[in-house]
Amino acid sequence: MTTRDVNKLISEGDKGVEELYKVHMKYFDLVDHHSEILTNGDLLDENEIANCMEQLTGCLMKLGTVAGALEALMAEKEHGEEVKRYKSYEKLKAHDVSVVKANARDTICKIRKWAVDFRNYFYSAQSGVITAQSRLKRLTVTKGASGVGRTGENPVDNADSTGNASQPESLTNADQEKTGDKNEW
Repeated sequence: MTTRDVNKLISEGDKGVEELYKVHMKYFDLVDHHSEILTNGDLLDENEIANCMEQLTGCLMKLGTVAGALEALMAEKEHGEEVKRYKSYEKLKAHDVSVVKANARDTICKIRKWAVDFRNYFYSAQSGVITAQSRLKRLTVTKGASGVGRTGENPVDNADSTGNASQPESLTNADQEKTGDKNEW
């Protein structure tokens, strides 16, 4: 969702804000769902962890753009309100500057609350992705250390009958001439 789309919904008033939340409620719910799973430690295998990571990454992408758009809108409206109020003063005093800034902040308090909602869920999804990455890495390292692959099978290696890893034989000069593979450096 672009800043323009968010701006359009916000300009529609409470109905537009409801629509903004309604459209993104599934992402809030996904973050809450995975938060509960991560809190309980219910992720058991690599597929579940990878699924969690993918879904939370999608939530990051959706919620981050809206949070950024709301923050841009908030800054724009706050600045516009400050400019409008500064123009109403003939002479500015130090006290007037504080009053203008306070009034400008007050005019955007609703937008600030909405931006905080989206930004907090964005940060929660980000934490979930990091946790899932960490668990996936730990699981992979543990499996690698125990010699068990992703499927539970012992890994296949290029060992000969004595158990030593076989090395590819290098081509002799005669073999290189036959195959046309020449090392000219």
